[in-house]
Amino acid sequence: MTHANTKRIDRAIRALIAYEQDTFRRKPAALQPDLLYTEALLAALLCVLEHCATRHGIDSSSTVDTSCSINTKEATYTVGDEVRLTRQSGRCGTIIGWSTGVNAETSFHVEVPGIPFIYAEPETHLSPAPPFPPTKTSLGTVAWADQAEQLYISITARLPGVRGSTRRRLDEDRHNLLTTLSSWCGVPMSRLQDELTP
Repeated sequence: MTHANTKRIDRAIRALIAYEQDTFRRKPAALQPDLLYTEALLAALLCVLEHCATRHGIDSSSTVDTSCSINTKEATYTVGDEVRLTRQSGRCGTIIGWSTGVNAETSFHVEVPGIPFIYAEPETHLSPAPPFPPTKTSLGTVAWADQAEQLYISITARLPGVRGSTRRRLDEDRHNLLTTLSSWCGVPMSRLQDELTP
């Protein structure tokens, strides 16, 4: 199983657990041991998503059809893949979605750390990104760009209330994350710092 597929499954499980805990205030989650319960919970979540789509004027059956067709065809890139944008100064980012235009060309939506918008690029203008360099922090090793970005934001938000050696350690973690992100994605450190500071 690819990293992208593993990440998609992990995200889906987290979404189901969050829905379960919000709806039933149930801890711990009952997903793994009880498949019948998990199936019923998934059906309930899909029903809620369908209602949400309808409320916002989105054709949920068309969305499900698109999702199924993309899931069944063999795609070069999938959600969670890290790619290089060949038309954007070689910047690297993570695929977070896709859309199909009127000419049936698929555009992949790519989030690049420190860029406040999403790139939409056809497959012909993407290439595999180099692996994100594992970055050690006091909170553990970060292995993916999106994890590094989220950890940087989280640490930055916590800093105002932290003092002493813990603050120095977290400042060092932030610097290491920023340096690695900038080197990997091609966005200058100053811009990353400005855009990622909450």
